[in-house]
Amino acid sequence: MARIRLENVTKVYKGGVRAVSDASLEIHDKEFIVFVGPSGCGKSTTLRMIAGLEEITSGNIFIGDTYVNDLEPKDRNIAMVFQNYALYPHMSVYENMAYSLRCQKAKKEVIEEKVHKAAAILGIENLLKRTPRELSGGQRQRVALGRAIVREPSAFLFDEPLSNLDAKLRVAMRAEISKLHQDIQTTFVYVTHDQTEAMTMGDRIVVMKDGLIQQVDTPMNLYDHPGNIFVATFLGSPQMNIFEGTIVKKGEEKHFVSIDESVDIAIPEVELCQLSEDVYPLEAYLGIRPSDIKIDESGFPVEVELVERLGEQTLIYFHLGGRKEFTILSLVEPNALAKGDKIKVRFDVSKLHLFDKKTERNLSNAIPLIEMELGKAKLSEEEKAQLDKRLIGHLTPKSVVFLASEVKTEEIKGGHRFEVKIEGEKDYGDKKTYYGRDTSGIIIPFVSEKAYRKGQKVDLFVDLDNLNYADEEKQRITDDVEVDTTVYPASLDFRPRGCFLTEDELHNDEKAYKTVKAIRLGKKTLLHLEGAETHQKLLYLVESSDLIYASLPIYMRKRRKSK
Repeated sequence: MARIRLENVTKVYKGGVRAVSDASLEIHDKEFIVFVGPSGCGKSTTLRMIAGLEEITSGNIFIGDTYVNDLEPKDRNIAMVFQNYALYPHMSVYENMAYSLRCQKAKKEVIEEKVHKAAAILGIENLLKRTPRELSGGQRQRVALGRAIVREPSAFLFDEPLSNLDAKLRVAMRAEISKLHQDIQTTFVYVTHDQTEAMTMGDRIVVMKDGLIQQVDTPMNLYDHPGNIFVATFLGSPQMNIFEGTIVKKGEEKHFVSIDESVDIAIPEVELCQLSEDVYPLEAYLGIRPSDIKIDESGFPVEVELVERLGEQTLIYFHLGGRKEFTILSLVEPNALAKGDKIKVRFDVSKLHLFDKKTERNLSNAIPLIEMELGKAKLSEEEKAQLDKRLIGHLTPKSVVFLASEVKTEEIKGGHRFEVKIEGEKDYGDKKTYYGRDTSGIIIPFVSEKAYRKGQKVDLFVDLDNLNYADEEKQRITDDVEVDTTVYPASLDFRPRGCFLTEDELHNDEKAYKTVKAIRLGKKTLLHLEGAETHQKLLYLVESSDLIYASLPIYMRKRRKSK
């Protein structure tokens, strides 16, 4: 039994095809984690890199505390269950299950004990004398599981093991694999393209697309709080309705207005608390699940185009502004609706999802950068002096910034205190996010296991090391790394041979540098680079990219002058 850790793992095939990009993930000991995504997203490649069946291009993999990049698959103490069973057709079930133990030269009585124990767990004791051709698909899959169990590995890796089975048998095998995990208490890593398998089996789910990890969370948090439009529409059947439009200010309220203005909905303030007031109007998408649309006389008038009755559930299709496709409403109560009926529908505003149109990221799920004017932050002279020591260059600080994830409810020795009044909350299943309004009017989100009521006053704390000054252009901030006072503008070029930093006039003492820290500043990223040999430290401002990460190796290259 062991945890599995991936650090910036990348796989690039010949020809520059990038199958997996910068995958970083920690799989906990005894956890059942599921990789899910469409075909070609990189989930099976990631699994094969963990198993050692696929060589990684860059990054590190640890199983337990063992660095396994250079270890052969047989030395990693893992067992893999494939989609096509891979049983030896000329051997009996017993011999198939015992084969790996015989290769390890285990004693006969040990083999006998382990095979019968695994067979008892899987309920195939009466099949041990049969050959694979005498078994059904489900029985063959149990044998493949049994062959893995007898090895008593640190982790089990499953590569779409149920995709060859019929629908009824898949449901039964899902339950058996989940029960198996509970019985043997070992780390399970499971790959599937079936969202139902992912939602019902995993403790946590890793959603992938185009080689990138989109989001990692519990099944219900992914469903209720998707990080972007892809996750929102990939999980859930029927999928989430997405409307195109703009978020605008109407007096003190923020409204989402669809492109044809037929949908106009007031947005609760806590949904957009991390956005500054100068971003509006903001082009955005609004998402709402079919089950969160209600038939209500106070709603928008629509005409029923199609009715699908699916037993306990009925799907109602209609057209609404902001969508070219049908909008879908899901009902569980009996109804007599038919094509051509006129109804009115209302969105449950507590279940809305708002996504930025450019990035497609969830506007209310981000870890926001809290910013407040320097005077309103009420810093003491001692606190200002401590921040002054970390200034980079000649800044003219106008505000203080910090991440919402760094806000604590427990007092921090030497930390800065904010007094807030609770304005609202969001339930994330295993934790709650509360929204408190500071005396300066800024809303500060924070996570707590404690329960707070609306209107309650709470003291929040931020470590001074996590507080930063920002200048009026928001392109430089305080930091505790000693660097040259000059910030150089440059560009990054990601190529199969590596990541190259390009600028007009290089200031480097060597060719290869390592990224000490990468700080996101809106559309820009502030890079702290350190030379591999000379340890020269440089500061660069580049365009933000999802491929930038701490420890990223960067090679320096002067920009070619056009003739």
